[in-house]
Amino acid sequence: MIEDSFFSFDSQPGGSERFESTPWGRRFQDLTHPAEESVIEGTFNEDELPTHGEIIELIETLHAGESSPFLHRPTTDRPHSIHLPEHYEAGYAYPLVVWFHGDGFDETEVSTVMPNISERNFIGLALRGNLACGEGFSWSTSGEELQKLLGDVESLVLDMRRQYHIHSERIYLAGFGSGASAAIELILQKPEWFGGAACFCGSFPELKIPHPRFRELRNKRVLLATSTNSRTCKVGDVVAAGRLLYSSGMQIGTRVYNEAGTSPSSKMLSDINHWLMDDVCSAVS
Repeated sequence: MIEDSFFSFDSQPGGSERFESTPWGRRFQDLTHPAEESVIEGTFNEDELPTHGEIIELIETLHAGESSPFLHRPTTDRPHSIHLPEHYEAGYAYPLVVWFHGDGFDETEVSTVMPNISERNFIGLALRGNLACGEGFSWSTSGEELQKLLGDVESLVLDMRRQYHIHSERIYLAGFGSGASAAIELILQKPEWFGGAACFCGSFPELKIPHPRFRELRNKRVLLATSTNSRTCKVGDVVAAGRLLYSSGMQIGTRVYNEAGTSPSSKMLSDINHWLMDDVCSAVS
């Protein structure tokens, strides 16, 4: 489904007459002297027009105030990778998938993960894990690490929204292994920032629902999945975590796959696409 943007000059709502986008000239009738058929020429320098990112920032600042996520701009030096959909169109507000890689991998995994989720439906962002693990990295969300990770995600999403057309209410988390555990911890801490989380083969031994977040967590969508041969997440673990999250009012989906390796299978990634598009389509229908 394609959402028309406020900021696209190509949209023609209602088939009404529209101005030429270039040159930036307009003719306005002077309403202060209606008897005189005077006309004011208005011209605009196209190079001085605000960018899409600047318009987004201004609107959020004016209307959302302090309650809006991604307004303040912390900085981060965490390595990350961005994946754009095939035939990226600046006039379409894309959902963003923030991907958390599995153990032993790094942020470059997004370049293989996103095409298997969808070649065209989403923009992808991946961060590097904060623990060394073999030849790659893993994730820790203990103590200050979780708050630092939240700050890094906030900073990177802010930067991306100034470069690309990202739908502010369709920012989703997804991950595999310890990356899945990181994804679920982030949405529990800041549910108002994210549209949902898809978690595959993660472990949830100390999962807790923050009481101040109960209202924001209601109706948030979470997909929990594991495989029959997973060493980190048994089927019973998914059931227990699902029950806990469901008790807070979240919408929980579950999957159990026959087998899984050290990275998500093509079937898992395809299911993420269907799960995300169900949410996108329901929001615009």
